[in-house]
Amino acid sequence: MKEITLELSPASCAKAVKELLDYEKRVKPKMLEVCKRLAEIGAQEANAHLVLADDNTDATITVEPMDGGYKLVMSGSDVYFIEFGTGSDVEPHYQVSVPVFPGSWSMEHEQQYASRGWWWYGGNIYIGTPAYMPMYFAGKKMREEMSRVIEEVFG
Repeated sequence: MKEITLELSPASCAKAVKELLDYEKRVKPKMLEVCKRLAEIGAQEANAHLVLADDNTDATITVEPMDGGYKLVMSGSDVYFIEFGTGSDVEPHYQVSVPVFPGSWSMEHEQQYASRGWWWYGGNIYIGTPAYMPMYFAGKKMREEMSRVIEEVFG
């Protein structure tokens, strides 16, 4: 780790500030590269799980820049169904901003599952669809690869 030594004088403090700014110029692009590569690894992992969700197809996964890095975004009308499952197969594996439990969507929509325990869709009867968890697995993969990516980028 870089150390900056300074004396309590205006000149020494100004020198330390310059050293910090120079350090930031060297480190910031590398940190952004780490963030981008991890987000791309996450996107690849998420897409590997997303393609399994053949009953729910309205979802896309993108890597997008944001302040201070990159983010992984899954968007579309089937996102919650794909991530958490439906009906009796719901798996609320992390906290989100909407209720996630068996029948939570049904209670606000046509209430088929909430009232009967099953629903019709595309000529088929369903009691649940699996949670494919692409974002969960993306996060797990990014955490697993973090040390390797940091080592590759920072050398």
